Amino acid sequence: MNERDRIISDIIESTHQFIRSLRGKPSEWFEVNVTIAQWKTLLVLYEKGHASMGELAEALDTGVSTVTGIVDRLVDHGLVVREEDRHDRRVVVGRLTTAGQELVENVYVSHRDRIKLILEQLTLDELQLVIQASQALCAAAQRVYPTAVAS
Repeated sequence: MNERDRIISDIIESTHQFIRSLRGKPSEWFEVNVTIAQWKTLLVLYEKGHASMGELAEALDTGVSTVTGIVDRLVDHGLVVREEDRHDRRVVVGRLTTAGQELVENVYVSHRDRIKLILEQLTLDELQLVIQASQALCAAAQRVYPTAVAS
C-alpha cells in the first residue's frame, strides 16, 4: 500500500470512529418509534417540504404502493398528513405534521449538540485545521457529486 492509500485508509477509519461517537446511547434511538423506511420517508419530506407518492417512491427507490403503505402508517402515527397538490388536485402529497417535523428536528439537534460538545474539546488551532479539512472535503464531494444540494 502506498502512502496516499494508507492515509486515505486512515481517514476512512478515523471518520468511521467519529461517526460511531455521534450515535449516542441506543436508548435515544429507541425513542424514535418508526421503522427505517418510515424514517427515510420522514427525512425526504423534511428536506422537500412535501412530496407526491411518486416523488417519494423515486427518492426512496421503491414502488408507489410500498410508499403508500409507509405513508399510511405515518399518518396513523400523526407524523404525516395527506393533502391535495396545489397545482393538480388529482395528485396527493404528503407533508410532515408538527409532530413529524419536531421528531426529525429533535434527532438533528441531538446530533448537532453531540458534534458541538466534541468540537469544544479542541484548541483554536485544531478547530482551524478541522474547518480547512472540512472545506476541502466539501469541495471534493462537490466535484464527485456535482448535483448534490449544498445546505
